[in-house]
Amino acid sequence: MMMCYWVDHLRVISFLSVGIISLNFSEADIVIPDSEDPGLGLPSIVIPEDSKLTKSIIKLGEKLFFDKLLSRDRTVSCATCHVPEQGFTQNDRPKSVGVDGKIGRRNTPTLLNIAFADSLFVDGRASSLEEQAWQPILAEDEMGNSSVSEVLDRISTDKKYQSMFKNSFGEKSVNKDNVAIALSAYQRALVSGGSPYDKWYYESEAEAMGPSAQRGYQLFAGQAQCWQCHQIAGSGVLFSDNLFHNTGVSFRSHKLGASVDLGRYEITKINDDKRTFKTPTLRNVTLTAPYMHDGSLSTLEEVVRFYNDGGSDDPLISPIMGSLNLSKNDIKDIVEYLHALNGNLPLKN
Repeated sequence: MMMCYWVDHLRVISFLSVGIISLNFSEADIVIPDSEDPGLGLPSIVIPEDSKLTKSIIKLGEKLFFDKLLSRDRTVSCATCHVPEQGFTQNDRPKSVGVDGKIGRRNTPTLLNIAFADSLFVDGRASSLEEQAWQPILAEDEMGNSSVSEVLDRISTDKKYQSMFKNSFGEKSVNKDNVAIALSAYQRALVSGGSPYDKWYYESEAEAMGPSAQRGYQLFAGQAQCWQCHQIAGSGVLFSDNLFHNTGVSFRSHKLGASVDLGRYEITKINDDKRTFKTPTLRNVTLTAPYMHDGSLSTLEEVVRFYNDGGSDDPLISPIMGSLNLSKNDIKDIVEYLHALNGNLPLKN
């Protein structure tokens, strides 16, 4: 059931379903996700030993997430690119835009269900949310700060932050690690399960998905071979193998005029990793256009057609790629199935 109401000029949408923790972006409603059972269809949440997940830390992380104080010129926050009502990504731009209007190299990935990620960024250069947290803050084409200390100085002079950090971590607690822990805690609360597919698959609700979506599932798990990267096996799935593949996107984009992007290779320097990128989750994928690591495809129909045609003529393309011989109706059914992966989603307008 969905309830829609207004609080302090903010449109708040609350989705109520068995197994999902409701997070409505108002202070009174922020709760700690159940790490063992965060939502129907989702795996458990693993919290690093040196991190924390309490209500006060989540609230602190939320304030930091939406605060432009974290950027050099106070024009950009995490939510500037990870827009809640756009699936915690940015629908109107193929690539993110940071301070001074600088355009980033890649498309903004969703933060929904980021709690379950084995690695962060499309090239996997961070192994945890805590390790990831400061990279956008210090990136010259994102928040543009030149040092951690200048950010901490700005936070430390704010009386509200002084109180919140003390309440969450104790005295003299405004430091690099605690900022990362707070931001990570908030993002771990952004869980989304209980999709029509989950109800159809896990709870045997025959009417949860329509006939077209059910045909799309059969194609997804069969002829279309989507499951090879977007895994569907197990009691809790993210529709991702958390691995890196070259599906021909970067090679195609470069031929069309984009700058070179070697993906995972830039981190590992292993030749087999050239132009490989992390498999994204497909949960809530209809909310997170445009698609691919560079935002080069605008619709899910375009994405499925790209794979149906075998990707590109990249000489290093993954061996799992190849023409799929899908009909127009097949493509329509697969897209309908992808719509059925939209889960319980708290939004803030």
